[in-house]
Amino acid sequence: MAIEKKALVEISAIVLAIKLFAFILAPVAWIVLQNQSCDFISLWNRWDALNYVEIAKNGYTAVGETRYFIAHLPLYPFMIRLAAAAVGNYELAALIVSNLASLFACFYLYQLARIDYSESTALKSVFFFSIFPTSYFLIAGYTESLFLLLAIGCFYYARKAKWSVAGVLGALAAATRMTGLVLVPSLLWEYYAQRAEHPKPPVAQRLKDLTYIGMISLGLLLYLTVNYWVFGTPFAFIEMQREHWFRQLAPPWEGLVGALLAIFWREPSEKLMVGGAELLFGIFGLVCIMYAVGSKLHPSYTIYMLFTWLMAASTRFWLSMPRYTLSLFPLFMVFAVVADKRQEWHYVMTIAFLLFFSFFLILFTQGRWAF
Repeated sequence: MAIEKKALVEISAIVLAIKLFAFILAPVAWIVLQNQSCDFISLWNRWDALNYVEIAKNGYTAVGETRYFIAHLPLYPFMIRLAAAAVGNYELAALIVSNLASLFACFYLYQLARIDYSESTALKSVFFFSIFPTSYFLIAGYTESLFLLLAIGCFYYARKAKWSVAGVLGALAAATRMTGLVLVPSLLWEYYAQRAEHPKPPVAQRLKDLTYIGMISLGLLLYLTVNYWVFGTPFAFIEMQREHWFRQLAPPWEGLVGALLAIFWREPSEKLMVGGAELLFGIFGLVCIMYAVGSKLHPSYTIYMLFTWLMAASTRFWLSMPRYTLSLFPLFMVFAVVADKRQEWHYVMTIAFLLFFSFFLILFTQGRWAF
């Protein structure tokens, strides 16, 4: 992946400026609202970030409260463990892994966008990706950064017909997040679309390329093996998801109705953050996917977004839909195209995204629920 120097500098400036803004806002908000000093690193070690650090320190277990952590896939905790060996602090290691991964994810997003769009549109894609309302998860000790680095990189090399590299990155993505599996149908579509435009390679080469795409499922196989090794069954995570996070497979409309009803019976803050936000971002993601179809976005990207949305939404209880929307990375190319066509939309999206980014970030670093 070679990026021209000017673009490299601009991407780095965008990403580092947003991270600096977040790193200043979080402790300042804590000091003002809590009227006490803070540990900078602990501000970001919230909710599931605690779980990933625990797995990195002690691995998976089948007993006690930590048995539920089997719901988290192994690659991200493994990367934390590697980084902790170098820096000597697991919480700091999680931040290092996430922030480095998000920087390289932006480089790949730019390069991927440049295949179809202008330099201006590609840079705007990175900009909207960096300021999206839940992009603080690209900073915190969550899987979003690592997963998106691997998924975007997988698409980039698939578009370049480097199927072996795409397969390896896809397998690593599937070992980071379950949604990595949607890369299989996405890349199969991409592969056959490319074959339709170019002379067919020999049968042996085609079989080899398809095998590389099939390698993506090895990430899931690794995860199932970990489940079996710890619990004696490869599907232990399903029961843990049901018990602890109330996640059960169901049609998307059940989760939608549940989020809608939550607005009427939950406590005031939960009406907004558990009911309203889940409903808003769930519908927003679906509407954007529908718009992407009409805007003639590259078909394999649309397939990826649709299946990713379905995997997140097909539960009885919508949970973290705003965070999962961040994984729909082709949306940021769509936002950039819209911003290029209509300057006023560039301003509207920038202001709205930064406003909610700041609000949700403060809630998250204060230890409040923010997806």
